[in-house]
Amino acid sequence: MSDPRLPPPGWYPEPSGAEGQRWWDGTRWTEYATPLAAPPAPQVVAPVQQPQYGAYAAPYGTGPAPYGTAPSTVSSDTPTDTVWVWVIVVLPVLGVLPLFFWDWRTYIEQSMSITSPLSPMEQALGPYTDPWYVVLSVAGYVLYGLSVWFAYLDRAALKRRGFARQFHWAWAFLMSIVYVIGRSVVVKRQAGRGSGPMWVGIAVYAVSIVAVFVWIGVMMAEAFRIAFESVPVY
Repeated sequence: MSDPRLPPPGWYPEPSGAEGQRWWDGTRWTEYATPLAAPPAPQVVAPVQQPQYGAYAAPYGTGPAPYGTAPSTVSSDTPTDTVWVWVIVVLPVLGVLPLFFWDWRTYIEQSMSITSPLSPMEQALGPYTDPWYVVLSVAGYVLYGLSVWFAYLDRAALKRRGFARQFHWAWAFLMSIVYVIGRSVVVKRQAGRGSGPMWVGIAVYAVSIVAVFVWIGVMMAEAFRIAFESVPVY
């Protein structure tokens, strides 16, 4: 028999104060409970991924990219070489080749001869009054300007082919080989190939420098020989 001082059996609010109701059997609280509302679903917070060490922000909002990779690539059938870059590669040869056709022996002999047909002013100015030397000097500046212009045309051609990044043509003002090397590196990062102009350009520059040093050495040796032979013997 239940205690008349206790409430009758029924559903009552949770004695703990939480939301819901619990069944009172007249003498004690039972395990039967009915929540008034479903509890809210727990919020799962996704962990924030930190960029990899050495990553940089790719342009145009493409997200971080690992160090040493390009922000975009081109299709495998995209040509990487242009006629302009190959012209830039061979330009140093055109600048060095005319040196070997200059009749510098005749000029040195005339400059050191007592009966030289050159005027005192021409002898004082040295090779700067020699027509062939002037032509070589002007040709050097022309080839320098052409290398810059061809670098601009090469960069524009790569942009039309879909390369998102191009090595700036203004580097050709420093040296044409600088543009060729930088351009080849940037192209290879996006296409996976295209380093041919770089290696050929380095080889051409190396051969050209060696040829010029050999030519200067031969010219200086011949100049000393002519100078000694022109000294009168008493």
